[in-house]
Amino acid sequence: MKNLPSWTTLFAASLPLVWGQSSSPLELRSPDGTIRLLLQSPARGDKEPSPHFSLFFRDRQILKSCDLGLTLQGAGRLLERTEIKGIKTRNVDETYSVPWGKSNPIVNRCREMQVSLGREDGKLSQLLFRAYDDGVAFRYAIPAQPGLDQFVITDERSLFRVAGNPRTWGMYRQRYDTPHEGLYDERALSSVKQDTLLDVPFTFQFEDGLTVAIAEASLRGYAKMYLLKSPGSGSDGLVSQLSPWPGQNIVKIKGRAPLSSPWRVVMIGQAVGRLLESNILLNLNEPCRIQDTSWIRPGKSTWHWWNGTAGEPAGFQTGLDYRTMRHYIDFCARNGIDYHAVVATPDDYPWYTQKTKGFAPDGSSDPCVPRPELEWPKLLDYAARKEVGMRAWVHCKALEGRIDEVFATYARWGLRGLMVDFLDRDDQQMVEFAELVVQKAALHRLHIQLHGVWQPTGLSRTYPNLLNHEGVLNLEYLKWSADCTPDHNLIVPFTRMLAGPMDYHLGGFRSVLRAAFQPRIAAPTVMGTRSHHLAMYVVYENPMPMVCDYPSAYEGQPGFDLIRTVPTTWDETRVLQADPGQYLVVARRRGSRWYVGGMTNWTPRRFTIPLGFLRQGLYSARSWSDAPETASDPNRLRTDHQSVDHRASLRFDTSPGGGFVLEIEPR
Repeated sequence: MKNLPSWTTLFAASLPLVWGQSSSPLELRSPDGTIRLLLQSPARGDKEPSPHFSLFFRDRQILKSCDLGLTLQGAGRLLERTEIKGIKTRNVDETYSVPWGKSNPIVNRCREMQVSLGREDGKLSQLLFRAYDDGVAFRYAIPAQPGLDQFVITDERSLFRVAGNPRTWGMYRQRYDTPHEGLYDERALSSVKQDTLLDVPFTFQFEDGLTVAIAEASLRGYAKMYLLKSPGSGSDGLVSQLSPWPGQNIVKIKGRAPLSSPWRVVMIGQAVGRLLESNILLNLNEPCRIQDTSWIRPGKSTWHWWNGTAGEPAGFQTGLDYRTMRHYIDFCARNGIDYHAVVATPDDYPWYTQKTKGFAPDGSSDPCVPRPELEWPKLLDYAARKEVGMRAWVHCKALEGRIDEVFATYARWGLRGLMVDFLDRDDQQMVEFAELVVQKAALHRLHIQLHGVWQPTGLSRTYPNLLNHEGVLNLEYLKWSADCTPDHNLIVPFTRMLAGPMDYHLGGFRSVLRAAFQPRIAAPTVMGTRSHHLAMYVVYENPMPMVCDYPSAYEGQPGFDLIRTVPTTWDETRVLQADPGQYLVVARRRGSRWYVGGMTNWTPRRFTIPLGFLRQGLYSARSWSDAPETASDPNRLRTDHQSVDHRASLRFDTSPGGGFVLEIEPR
């Protein structure tokens, strides 16, 4: 790892950026010089007397005159009518390894500029900028200072004014209390709805393919950011909106100096695939705080809730009991599946004691008291003998005030991890609660999946026991709706997945034709071909993917051999072909073995895949893909074996909602 150079300080007396003067802007360039950020002081008489920036990619303007500001209760707008007190710059150049990810090791290389500002009344603030080769980021800071020990932030005004009218993909939200699960709306920026919250990442693409996404990194002790197009932001502008404390709309952040906001990130790529390959959000987070990470082991997990638990043709009446859970554990042991998760009864009583039907806790809920029909000690002992890790689902409210007790109990039982569900808020209090869950879990060597939650912001670099986030409309919706279609499946990689790992309820093995689909709670069906769903294990970033169908749905079925062996973490990721909402082909490497996954929307396509990413030499290639019969029977697939080298190209013809997977290993 390279040492980071110290700050270079420029003295304020030599600086041009003073409020009220016409001045030359401060410039920050990416290491490769392709990205350029200009920070401008306001001239006297400007409508918004605060600093603003513009952003260029290869001398082409992307963002223009983007105002920056924080409003404090009782202190007003902190960045208005300020003068520069100092500037520090440095180069960051480090390489670090992670326990899991889409690439490993990771290079963190950027140029950084810290601008210290002061108002006439003595109030101090800072702006910190970073320029990477694949994007820029900025954050606000309130340093320790007399008279501003504690404060309330009532507004953050980070304006993103886009130069041009690109097509956009946004998910609208009506409220701040949301699980962040919805469909994406594609439209020109000029047609984006006003006065309706937009979730991030928010992606837009220009006609020549240049793609940009506005995202958030290092969300800690703060409120989540949304975007809003309002009359005050102009037809080309989106302004930040912070989730307020519950029950009111004024207080966003209760803070104590020193305080830093999350990073506001602008991801940039001449081709959209560059955004999917980027690790910029991880790079903007603190290094790992867990000294020994050897116990953090991603892997696949069965998930009996999605299929309905009861009704499987297993030769006995299945349900949430010892015999059924043992049935799943045996299935995992036979097939190399790392984990089994205990969730709920078929009629949605949790696996732990609770009198009231439904997931929401009542006064009787106790996540430390399993239901008696599970024969819990016997079940845990059986799983240990079979070398299958046990995981559990828990409602977040069942942990309130009991995190230490519950996690200590789970560690004593030998559980490996848990899913914490139904957060459904993203205000400062809930953000702090979620991080507390992850921190406490690390102390007890438990890994965490968060459901009903906002998108990742890179916290898994700091706490790699945080393996997954939901925050996406996924295949569970096919139990009660027809929303999770191949079209949707090809939008989320370019929107939600830009933020990081995405839990998607993978593994549906009952594909039906589009016209035949009907939602159902038990034994749900899926739209898209079997090859389409197999490809998700490669295309989607997901270190702990589910294998969520019945055991009997898999064994002996074509394609299950891939699920058994496909890795869940990677050393290298390359996007080979991509068009948002249309198709995506991703190549991922683990060790010397490559996997290539391809997915299409409802449009059938022919893919030609050059293998130039391979080193010289001879390789064995195995493929799973749509067959000619797949158009009428979406569960049909073809497999093929052949020898290839780096000069070869392979062709795949996909059905509507189709896909393919290619496994390549040296001979």
